[in-house]
Amino acid sequence: MKYRVAVIGAGQLGSRYLQGISSCKLPLDIIVIDPNQESLIQAQDRWNEVVKVNNIHSLEFLKSHKDLNNKLIDLVIVSTNSNGRADLIAELSNRMEIRYWVIEKVLAQNIDELNLILDKLQNYPGVWVNTPRRMIKWHQELIASTPNRSPITCVVNGKDWGLACNAIHFLDLVTWWSGEKIVSIQTDQLDPKWHKAKRDGYWEIFGTLSAIYSNGSSLTLNSSLDDIGYQVSIKTKEIEWDIQELNGIATRSDGKEFPGKLEHQSEITARLIELILNTGSCELPDLETSVYQHMKLLDALLDDWNLKMSDKRTKLPIT
Repeated sequence: MKYRVAVIGAGQLGSRYLQGISSCKLPLDIIVIDPNQESLIQAQDRWNEVVKVNNIHSLEFLKSHKDLNNKLIDLVIVSTNSNGRADLIAELSNRMEIRYWVIEKVLAQNIDELNLILDKLQNYPGVWVNTPRRMIKWHQELIASTPNRSPITCVVNGKDWGLACNAIHFLDLVTWWSGEKIVSIQTDQLDPKWHKAKRDGYWEIFGTLSAIYSNGSSLTLNSSLDDIGYQVSIKTKEIEWDIQELNGIATRSDGKEFPGKLEHQSEITARLIELILNTGSCELPDLETSVYQHMKLLDALLDDWNLKMSDKRTKLPIT
């Protein structure tokens, strides 16, 4: 018997998911769905880069989920852009029989879309959102080596690292480390204007975003045009971490070093799929946890956009 896994969205990230799926030890019927023929061709090329002859998986490329003959899917991975994702998820849930879901961040672009996703998926046995530091073995080692983790102070500094679209990764990191919920997010130290992002149709902002958590933990995110090194620091009452994610070295305040690696999506996907299909669970945050984080973030950033930009919006253009 083969499990059926569908990847919806075959762009940059979707094709990396596909590469990771290739090393899954469970035999899979894989369906890749994207309306863009060029994206499907790129996905096929990336599959060919890693797949050996006589691979245990079968692979099919489609332009629409409506072309699926069999509507039963064991796992759907939604790796489309945030724009339109909520409607897509609603349509998939209405017309297909799906067991498990993994959804990319940013989940959606406003609160109404988040509520639609939550409403459509709340009764499924397993729905998770891909903020994957919880899955990365190196970060698991760091958290296991940190006693008394609440409250913590986390600071992230870096040059043009995509604060708006990547903030959710660190909001979830602090939730994971501390076990706390976000109370508030402050935007008063962000720059006066948003700017166009590298991806067409989306926007970003520089400056400082900060969050306060329910037991006193805090998160400060700094994205600058200045050429400053990318660094994550985490401080508890007892110890402090200097985490150089790009260089793969974390140094604890007692001087002990923990080498590791920020694994790519293609490196963790097989493990993720095997966990879900074998156990019905995984290490990613569940939908309810992530929706709460997204609501706090989108509410704060959309208010910031409408305060600063001339075109008032009901959807935040980040992905």
